[in-house]
Amino acid sequence: MTKEIQSRYQSDIVSALSKRLMNDVVEEIFNYLDYESLKNSEAVSSLWYNNILYGKTWKKLLERNLKLSEEWKEMLEVLTMKWSLDSNVPKDYMHCRALCQQVGNSVSKLRQNWLKGQHSKYEFPNFSQPEIESIFWIRGSLNFEMNKHWIGRGQRDGSIIIWNRWTWETKALFEPLLLTNRLLGCNTVRCLQFNDHVVVASYFGGSICIWDTHTTELLHVLDEMDLANYDSHYIPINGLSLGGSPGNYWLLSCLSSPTEQDFVTLRLITNPSDEIPIVHRIVLDQKLRVLRLLVNERNVLLLLSDTETKNDQIQIRATSSMEILKTIQIPYSEMGVFDCRNGLILSGSRYEIQLWDLETGTCLRSVSSSNSIVFVKIISDKYWVSCNSSGKVEVWNLRAALDPTHMDSLLLYRLTATDLNFPLICPVVRADEYQIALIPCRAKDYSGLHILDFLQLDHKDVDDTGFISDQ
Repeated sequence: MTKEIQSRYQSDIVSALSKRLMNDVVEEIFNYLDYESLKNSEAVSSLWYNNILYGKTWKKLLERNLKLSEEWKEMLEVLTMKWSLDSNVPKDYMHCRALCQQVGNSVSKLRQNWLKGQHSKYEFPNFSQPEIESIFWIRGSLNFEMNKHWIGRGQRDGSIIIWNRWTWETKALFEPLLLTNRLLGCNTVRCLQFNDHVVVASYFGGSICIWDTHTTELLHVLDEMDLANYDSHYIPINGLSLGGSPGNYWLLSCLSSPTEQDFVTLRLITNPSDEIPIVHRIVLDQKLRVLRLLVNERNVLLLLSDTETKNDQIQIRATSSMEILKTIQIPYSEMGVFDCRNGLILSGSRYEIQLWDLETGTCLRSVSSSNSIVFVKIISDKYWVSCNSSGKVEVWNLRAALDPTHMDSLLLYRLTATDLNFPLICPVVRADEYQIALIPCRAKDYSGLHILDFLQLDHKDVDDTGFISDQ
């Protein structure tokens, strides 16, 4: 035995402890490792491999990561939806190891794909209903939505269809009652929001329907026009936002009239089957029109257009009181494009994207785009995504944008969402950490949904051992 090998052998504390039958101490050491380190440790030697495999290390790692890492928790939910995995944490160490490797490799692959711009592209034809959108196109169609689990769409008859986003199996159909036919087309879905507990849709006739996600039971029909005492026959719900946490969901809506003031209503959903009270209702200045709105547990954000000055502003209010906390003047946004996450606001105008600090109202960054912006979204603490009116998707470096010393370009790469050979008209876009989904235009002869998938996981990625391949 050479001195080098002898030195390595003597420094191998795991082997030394195992020879003394102190495997419980060895296991305690391995319990401090993260997923990548534990996976690499298995390759050191057969003794290390066996100590890790036949102990409780993988089970403890899985339990710890699912408790502390939102990234791991959400990825397991996605894989469960996609492959119908048994997501319950089992006692069998091989099953725990398999789940750790499936989730851990998927998280790593997703990170690398975003960093390099790697994605798969596919299309679902006949997803949208262009004849509706060609009639009722007001700053883009809002009756298409998705979350981590589902993707949903308003139908011609006012119903909502929800699919499993990862298998495209139909989950449920949500049907409204016959709404008052104030005007032809008033039963068309204007805005759509949903989560794991409720589905909420607003209609051009001024009504809001709320269903139970699990039972598809229609729980409430709210008539905003009656509350506003409007006599007009055609007043759309111009905005809808659902935010908060289970047992404390906030529902924010805006009723607009071509000639009157905009009404913004905040409701609290504690138990979807119970009465949903109005917590606040405000009437905006007659010159201010709501373009978009968002709500979370702390703040209500209204993107407003001043019809007199032709300037736009983001009004930040406290959710608890609807008191105005701050007003941010922004460039003319045209499409009413903005997003909010983790104390940051992203706004898009004709040829400019601006990043703001929510608390101070300070503009942190401003970048230019070659075309009018129709969509912006903060994807994570690393990236934001934008899309312009020609359907070009751009991915930006958020971390660099927050670094005042970073002077290089923030644009990481551009993607083409479709291979269509005709010009797009205000594409409708949704995006999150896994996919970018786009309906290209309102043309009467086209209705496809295009997906840019950064997860790119299929059963071919699973090797013979049942683990997701590192390739």
